[in-house]
Amino acid sequence: MLGGPGLKGRLARQQFTAFARSTRSFSSFRPQISRFPVRNGKVLGGSTTWRPPVPSIALPAARFNSTSPAANPSELAPEPSQQPTEWDLSNMDIEAIPEKIGYLKELGLDYGWGPSSIIEYIMEHVHMWSGLPWLGSIVATGVLIRFAILPLFFRSADASTRISNNKHIITPVRAKMMSAAQSKNHVEMQKYRADLAKLNSELGIKSSNVFIPMFLQIPFGYGCYRVVNGMARLPVPGLAAEQFAWIKDLTVADPFFILPLLTSGFLFMSLRKGGEFGNLDSSQQQMRKFMMYGMPTIQFLFLAFFPAALQMYFLTTGLFGLAQAYMLSSASFRAAVGITIPQQQLPTDTSGAAGPDTGRALRLLTQAIEHEKAEIAKTQKAAGNEPNLSFIDRAINNIKESKNQFAKETTKKLEEMSGKGPKTNADGSLAEPARLSDKDRKLAEDYEKRRKEEEDWKREERNFARREAHLKTLERERERAKSAFKNPNTKQ
Repeated sequence: MLGGPGLKGRLARQQFTAFARSTRSFSSFRPQISRFPVRNGKVLGGSTTWRPPVPSIALPAARFNSTSPAANPSELAPEPSQQPTEWDLSNMDIEAIPEKIGYLKELGLDYGWGPSSIIEYIMEHVHMWSGLPWLGSIVATGVLIRFAILPLFFRSADASTRISNNKHIITPVRAKMMSAAQSKNHVEMQKYRADLAKLNSELGIKSSNVFIPMFLQIPFGYGCYRVVNGMARLPVPGLAAEQFAWIKDLTVADPFFILPLLTSGFLFMSLRKGGEFGNLDSSQQQMRKFMMYGMPTIQFLFLAFFPAALQMYFLTTGLFGLAQAYMLSSASFRAAVGITIPQQQLPTDTSGAAGPDTGRALRLLTQAIEHEKAEIAKTQKAAGNEPNLSFIDRAINNIKESKNQFAKETTKKLEEMSGKGPKTNADGSLAEPARLSDKDRKLAEDYEKRRKEEEDWKREERNFARREAHLKTLERERERAKSAFKNPNTKQ
């Protein structure tokens, strides 16, 4: 029967191979596991199952030289294992993960490739190699990054100082270049651009050095923010267990707002000393005032609800920036490291002559005007003419005046950069104002254009009349010559 042909023979042989190997010692039939793979237990009958097929009918089992009793096939069939369909992380303890290089990635803080992953790599090495706690590693990483880009800040300060010292030479050329660009005179624009490049080369100015520190500080600062904020939000077990002074939990904000207040104070003092580049433009008073008071206020509101670990990072970088501003504001330090020292810009008269006497005269005149205004205000106050304004009204008026002044200074700065500002001489002094306004000049140009067109038309009429008269004269002479040729005896 087992060796018989047809469908019954094949079914019998397949059911026979379902018995365990221990039920027979020698067999000429194929083993229990076929050398040909059968996908998902598919049999010739077409049914599929996850467990090995068992005989559905009782057949006499063939015994070959075996003395052991036959085993029950149902007892030998393995029980199907219950495979979980989802990962069960409820019993996982992240505190049991050992700290090593790549520890933060094992916790789930994986930022791929970029500045954030670089900061994470540096922070883990600082933590493992130095033995500092996580807060100390965060502070040390911020200081290392600032030390790494400090030479770039020195180059930027040198380039910006050179530009400021030679502003009276560079600004007119740049204004002409911008004016040519706006008038779409590409030839003149390329000419002034070449002059500006030659001038920068002679003065040792590399404009790219001014912006390189910002292009590096912004991405790495954002990377530090992402990594430290992620560590506090997770939180990392070691960071959550650390304390600092009055802060008992570094993963929540400072409850007394001391850290953001100190950070804003450091920024205010840094801007007061000239910023991290050491040469903040002092000619724009309202813009400087806005930066000194507005930027620290915005920073305080921005940092107030950050985790304390992140606030400590910004506090450290703010303190480093303050020290950098003090260093770059020192002429002796600039001379020691080879940075150009800012020059005091003296006021100039309209003729271009500048000197101490001119500056002293202007200063005395300004002081006299201010003293006269103070006397007039005192007289009006004594007479009771000054309106009695409340503190809120005075504050609102001051804000309005500051806003208007800031708008004027910003507009003036933009006009200077775009070439629409007031005309200046070669030495940087203000040129004499134009006799006509832009509107009157345009009307005059239109009038001149019309007059020129009329004169050209009249000239063309005169030329046409003269040409016609000349042609008529030539025609008469030709007729006279013809008549003389026909009648040679005619007396001319």
